[in-house]
Amino acid sequence: MWSISLAFSQNKNVDSLQQEKIAFFFPALKEIEQKLDLNAPMIKESKELLNEAESRKTIANSAKGFTARLNIGSHSIHEDRPGQGYSQSYRTIASISAKKPLYHWGALGAKSKIAELSRELAVQKSDSVKSNLIIRMKSDFMQLLYLNYKLLLEKETLKFSEENEAKLIEKKELGLGTELEVSEATIRKLEHSILIAETERILQLEKSYFQFETGYYKAVDLSIPDNFIQLCRNHEFGKNLPQLITSHSSEEVEKLKNLIQIEKEQIKIAEASLKPKLNLIAGIYQDQIDLPDNPDSVRRNNLLAGIEANWNLWDSSRSKAEKSLALSHKRTFEIKLESSIRELRLKIKNLQSQLNNLANQIKLSRKLASTAKNRFEKSQIEFNENQITINDLLSSRLILTEAELGLFKSVFTYLQLKLEYEMTIKFPNS
Repeated sequence: MWSISLAFSQNKNVDSLQQEKIAFFFPALKEIEQKLDLNAPMIKESKELLNEAESRKTIANSAKGFTARLNIGSHSIHEDRPGQGYSQSYRTIASISAKKPLYHWGALGAKSKIAELSRELAVQKSDSVKSNLIIRMKSDFMQLLYLNYKLLLEKETLKFSEENEAKLIEKKELGLGTELEVSEATIRKLEHSILIAETERILQLEKSYFQFETGYYKAVDLSIPDNFIQLCRNHEFGKNLPQLITSHSSEEVEKLKNLIQIEKEQIKIAEASLKPKLNLIAGIYQDQIDLPDNPDSVRRNNLLAGIEANWNLWDSSRSKAEKSLALSHKRTFEIKLESSIRELRLKIKNLQSQLNNLANQIKLSRKLASTAKNRFEKSQIEFNENQITINDLLSSRLILTEAELGLFKSVFTYLQLKLEYEMTIKFPNS
């Protein structure tokens, strides 16, 4: 049995489900997704593969239909007949023939079936390319959001460093600070400037890759709205996962099923190879014959109609080897199919486990961000009272920045995995 006991039921809380979809907060994603068919290079290529499969199907089906042929030849003939005078004549000879297969032991039907299965494979591949591209596009978009948000926090940290440097310079001029404290503040400011430059470089590079893969070159707003920030801080993740209850499949499983069927049809073709084939034939043609006791010839018009039988009696075990090869391929694909079914079960279970773990990680990240915020606020008070150094204050600020970034990174990772999970269990209707 090649089906899997997997499917899903969903929570009735539609608003809560929508909140866990990245496109709910960033409408630009809907426009990008809608234009993938026209813009994305990978989808354009997969469409050409589909056109190729359609052409191969037409070619295979045409083998079962009528074929017609017209031959016209014009030539001169020089004859030297024994006991007769030499003669020369110019002739134009024409023929029209038609042929239609009657019975080929299912071989032609098998070839058509193979072409149809190949077309289905091409359709599946095209759908898979688009689904995978949507997953990657949304994941890459979330990476852009993360980098842009990271850049924003780094710039805020740089501004904070610059303000602290200015305060230390002022304190030094009043004789309340030292040159060493100013130098350390300047070093921290320069370090943040370098970090910002590197983040900007990576962000620009990721934007270029995103534009190339999607074919979407319009400017996209990467600012994070307040409702998404509130989602990260307050939403209870992990409560709206679809639950698996009935049968389901995957791209790889369906592909292997098709390949097994193709090999079954190849077996039929091999078995029919040494069996007699019947064809319906018809034709009109001209020929020329000599007349008895006459040096002249006569041109005739002939009509032919009937049944033709072709029988390959021996092919040096070629058809036997072709059948053996198809059987071997079939068994190989069946073994792979069983492995793919087990792998699909394992993949979905792992995705569920990861999503549950990430939901817990988000809760911990929230606590860390809250604690880091409280620590930074206390550090500011202690710094103003000269109880800690500038390095201690900056360290507290960096910990807060990393905690906030960690929270957003956990949410983005959760949304990425949930998207992959949903696309997996909804196959082939995703």
